[in-house]
Amino acid sequence: MKKIFITIMVLLLMLPGTLNGKPAGAETSGKLNSTYFGAPEELLTPLMDAISIFDGAVGTENGKPVMYTTTKGLPAQLNVIDINSEKLLRVIPLEGAENTWAHEVLPNGDLYIATIGGGAKLWKYTPGADNAEVVARFSGETFPFSITSEQGKIYVGTYPSGKVFEYDPADGSVDDYGRMIGESSQEYIRSLAVIGDDVYSGTGHGKIIHYNKSTGEKEDIAASIGEPGHIYDLDKVDDRYLFARYELSSNAYVYDTQKGEWLDVVIPKARGLHVPEQSEDGKVYFMNTENKLQTFDLGTLEVADTGITYKSGFRGVDWVEFGTPELPGKSLVTINFSGFVTILNLETKKTVTTPVLAEGTANVMNKIETGPDGNLYITGVQTGKGAIYNPITKEKKVYNMGQGDSIGTFGDKLLFGVYPDGDIREFDPALEPSDSNPKKLFTIGEEQNRISSITEGDGKAYIGSIPFYGELGGALTVYDPNAAEADQVKVFRDVVEDQSVNSLVYKDGKVYGSTTNNGGLGADPTAEEAKIFVWDTETEKVIREVSLSVEDLEKPEAIGELSFGPDGLLWGASINTIFAMDPETLEIVKSRKLYDSLPLSAWNKIELEWSDGLLYADFSGNLTAIDPETLESKQIARVYDFSVGPDGNLYYSSRENRTMLHKMEVKKVSGNEEMTVTNHQFERPVDDGGIPGWTSMFNTDDHAMYSVSGEEHSHGRQSLKLVDTARNKSVALMSDSIKVEAGEVFESSANLFIKEGTGSFMVRFYDEEGRSISDKPVHTSTGLNKWQNISITTEAPKNAAVMRIICYTTSYSIGTIYYDKVEVKKLFFD
Repeated sequence: MKKIFITIMVLLLMLPGTLNGKPAGAETSGKLNSTYFGAPEELLTPLMDAISIFDGAVGTENGKPVMYTTTKGLPAQLNVIDINSEKLLRVIPLEGAENTWAHEVLPNGDLYIATIGGGAKLWKYTPGADNAEVVARFSGETFPFSITSEQGKIYVGTYPSGKVFEYDPADGSVDDYGRMIGESSQEYIRSLAVIGDDVYSGTGHGKIIHYNKSTGEKEDIAASIGEPGHIYDLDKVDDRYLFARYELSSNAYVYDTQKGEWLDVVIPKARGLHVPEQSEDGKVYFMNTENKLQTFDLGTLEVADTGITYKSGFRGVDWVEFGTPELPGKSLVTINFSGFVTILNLETKKTVTTPVLAEGTANVMNKIETGPDGNLYITGVQTGKGAIYNPITKEKKVYNMGQGDSIGTFGDKLLFGVYPDGDIREFDPALEPSDSNPKKLFTIGEEQNRISSITEGDGKAYIGSIPFYGELGGALTVYDPNAAEADQVKVFRDVVEDQSVNSLVYKDGKVYGSTTNNGGLGADPTAEEAKIFVWDTETEKVIREVSLSVEDLEKPEAIGELSFGPDGLLWGASINTIFAMDPETLEIVKSRKLYDSLPLSAWNKIELEWSDGLLYADFSGNLTAIDPETLESKQIARVYDFSVGPDGNLYYSSRENRTMLHKMEVKKVSGNEEMTVTNHQFERPVDDGGIPGWTSMFNTDDHAMYSVSGEEHSHGRQSLKLVDTARNKSVALMSDSIKVEAGEVFESSANLFIKEGTGSFMVRFYDEEGRSISDKPVHTSTGLNKWQNISITTEAPKNAAVMRIICYTTSYSIGTIYYDKVEVKKLFFD
C-alpha cells in the first residue's frame, strides 16, 4: 500500500499542472491579503443539449438513406439519422473537435468530416461503424471551412493560411498545394470546388482562385465581378458549372468551367449554403432569401419559383428517391440549424420535416453578464440558445438567440449584440423568455458584424463594433429610442480611421473609446497602433484622439475595455498592462505591467469589472484581481469570460471547459494565525546531509540535487537551493506535517528566486492514514534573477488531517531555483 501512495505522489510531481498563483513578479497588497478567493465550484452546464448544426450530407447505410450531421459542442458529435424511419441510429463523439462546416460522402460510402477545435483535422467514418478516426491533421490551420471530393480524393480549404490540401484515402498521403492568394497574414478558403485537375477556391477576399494542379498556374476568375467579401458558397454542378454566392450582397453567379467564362446573369437574393451537385432537367435548385425554392435554368438563364417554401438555407443538400406514394420521384433532403431533417418533394411540392432527431451536447459559453435583476445572462457560440441563471435560487431559464458577443444594461432592460449580422436585440427581464423576448431592434449595417461594446448614457445606448471579414473600419452607433423613428439609430463608421471600436464608456456628455487596429478576420491592419478617443455626444464628433503612452508598452495593436473607477480615473488595459488616465487630459496617472508575456487575439479585449474595492481584469484568460491603489495583483483563475455576481462572488467559464459555469466564492479575511513551518527560512545547520524540518522525496545525484546555500537569500543568510539539469528527474523537498481540520483555509507562500528554468510550489493534504487526498501547485518560469513572492490559498478537504509544503522541480522541467521564507497562515473570515 505504501508503494502505491509513493507512486501517486511521484506522478503528481511529474505533471506540470496549472498556473494558480500570482502574476510574475507580483506583490500582494493589504486589500488582496484580506480577500479570500475560494476553490472553483462547478455549478451547471447552462447550454446543455443545445443543438447547433452547420452542415450535413446524405449517405447510405444498409440500402437506406441516412443523414450525416455533426452537432457543435465539447466534443462535437456525429449523428447518423435514418431518414425513412426517423430514428437516430448512432451518435459518435469526435473527441477534441468542437464543430464542423464540412461533410463529404465518397462514392464508396465513406464519410469525411473536416473539424474545428484542437487544430484542423480530417476524420473518416465508415458506414455502420461505431467510431470515427482522424486520418489527417493540417498543421498551423485552425478552421477547415470547406471540403469537396474529386476522383476519390478529399480536398480541404483552410484558415488562417488560406491553403488547399488534398488527402488520398488510397495511401493516406496529404499534399499541400499552398496558399491560394498569399497576400495577407490571414486568408480564408471559405468554399471549394474541384473538377478534374482544376481547384476553385472561394476566398474571404472577393476572389475565386482557379488553381491548376498540373501546371501550378493561378487565376482570379472573379476579377471581372468586382464584389467584396466572402464567396461564402461555391458548388460545382454537373462537373462543369460553378454556382458562387457572395455573402455581403447575396448575389449568385454561375461560371462555365468548359468555356472559362461567367454566364451573363446575376441571381439576386440567393441564400446559402449549398446547391445540389447535379442539375435536374438542366435546372439548378437553390433557396432565396425570401424562403422560396427557386430554379436557375442553365440554358435560358431564367430564374423561376417552384412553389415550394422552406424557412432556411441548405446546410448540405442531396437528391434522394424515396419511391413512396407520399414522396414520388426526386426529393431534395437537407438539415437545418436546429436539427430538423427536411424533405422537399418536387412533384407534390410538399415539404416534410422530421422531429429533431440529432442529439445535442453541451455548448460552449461566450459572454456572461450580470443583469439589472441580479441574474446571470449567458450567451453561446454559434448556437440558437442562451441561458439565464439565478445565483440565489439556482434556477435556470433558456431563451432563443444566436451568438451574443456583447451584453449591456440599458435602463431596466438588456441589449445584446448578435453575430454574424450585427443585430441589436433587447431583453426585458420583467417578462418571461419567448419568441419576442429578446426581440430584434435593428441591424447596424455599414458592413459591421461583431458588436464589441454596449454602454449607456443619458438615455442612449452607445455601441462599438468590428466590421465584416476582410474589412477595416469599425463603427460607433448611437441608439436613442426616444428620438423620431428616422433618427433612432445613427451609425458613425471609421470614428478612428481604419480601426475597430473595442470598448466604450460614457461620462458627463462624453463617450470614451478604445480601438484595435485590426478589422474583420482576414484584413491586414493599415494603422500602426490602437488609440483612445473621446466622442462628444452633442456634436457627434471625435474631439480627442491619443496614442497610449505607457512605459514598456510600445504601439499596442489593441487597447481593451475602458472603465471609470471609484477614484474618478479612466481605467484600461492593454496586452499585459493595467493603467489609469486622467479623463480630462488623457494623461497616464499610474500603470503597471502585470505579466511578462501573454498570447494575444485579433482584438484582445481585456474585460474589466469593479467589486468591493478591487478591479478584476481578464488578461488573455488570466483572471486577475488588482488593488487600484497600489496596482498589486493576484492571478486567481483561468477563464474565458467572467462576471461579478450580485453576491460579490465570481462566476466564469474556464479555459479548460467552456461548457461549465463555475463559481468562486469571494470573502473578506478578518484575521489570520501563523502556523509553524519548521526551519521556514532554512537557517538551521544541515544535519547529517539533511535539512532540518524538510525531507527529500527522491534520490539525488549529480543531475538532481538540493542544498542550503548562501548564494541568494531574501531573509537571513541562507536559502534552499534546488538544481535540476535532467528533464527525466525531479528534486523535491517536503516540509514536516502541519495539523489541519477539514474546512480550514490556509494561505501558503514562499519567496522564490529563479536563476533559470521553472520553480514549483505545492500544498498537499493527507488523511490520518498518510494518504495524499488533494494538492494544489503553482509553477513559475518568469521573473528571472530576482526575488518574487508566490502564494496559494487552499481549503482543507474532507478527511484532511495534515498538510505539507513541497518545493520542487517537475520531471518535465529543469532549473536552478532558490526558496526562502516559507509561510503558512490559517485565515479567519467575517
